[in-house]
Amino acid sequence: MSDYLKRLDPAFRDMIVADGPYIYDILKTDVGAARAALDQMFALLAADLPEYDGQKDEYHIPGLEDDPDISVIEYRARDPLYPDCVIIWLHGGGYVMGSADDLSAQGYSTLAPVISVDYRMAPEHRAPAAARDVCAVIERVAENRKPRKIILAGPSAGGGLAASAALLNRDRGGPDIAFQLLIYPMLDDRHDTPSGQTDIPPSTWNRETSLHAWSLYAEEEGASPYAAAARATDLSGLPPAYIMCGDLDLFLDEDIAYANRLRSSGVPVELAIYPGAPHGFNGFAPQAAVSKRANASIRMALEHALS
Repeated sequence: MSDYLKRLDPAFRDMIVADGPYIYDILKTDVGAARAALDQMFALLAADLPEYDGQKDEYHIPGLEDDPDISVIEYRARDPLYPDCVIIWLHGGGYVMGSADDLSAQGYSTLAPVISVDYRMAPEHRAPAAARDVCAVIERVAENRKPRKIILAGPSAGGGLAASAALLNRDRGGPDIAFQLLIYPMLDDRHDTPSGQTDIPPSTWNRETSLHAWSLYAEEEGASPYAAAARATDLSGLPPAYIMCGDLDLFLDEDIAYANRLRSSGVPVELAIYPGAPHGFNGFAPQAAVSKRANASIRMALEHALS
């Protein structure tokens, strides 16, 4: 048994040792097929859940300058705790997969209305297109809704995009962002860390897959901070942050490094690391004890930020 499997929480073993074909292997040769496979997997997960008991609206928001309109889905629970705030949710999927129709976004709508963004993805659109889409949503929401607080949130690539959009919003002189919730964020296109060199099974997000996704997403002339937030040299003036990661995640060390750089730049940051947990653990196995702790911590961080 590999060292990775020895350290893995048993609750995730079936997920990690599952037989292929693996979505992340498919991604290396056929993005369209990988997208379809991921959508099918999420549809199967959704089939076991009760139907969303709230209002779900789809509409478009004008893009920045000459950019195209952005499709969004707004989830509004019957009685959100903080109806005067907005959570802008950014889905995961390695910057190449996923959609705004996101189960996680639904769940957080009991706290505040959630606007889930169908940002432009690679390979059709390279950075900074996605970050520009998010900034357009931030600016329009602030102008039209005048919420008491705006929060940027997302997992994996969505967390990385929240971080890079926070940088672009700051540099554009955009509206105040109250908080950035970065769930195992995909921040650094280099993965030049010990965790970035970990031998991770092909059933979950690993170095080879991630470098391929970055090659499709980052600017052709080299990744800017608006693609990979870890590239930013100045992190001052950014919103307070919550960063969460499992200790068997490819992104572990880059997430810790980003948290430390935020803190050194005067940005309040909470960092949570969960032992024995691979990438995406709390979404793929929410009933695991460590997943329950992680999800409770995320929710508490959001409630604190919204209150």
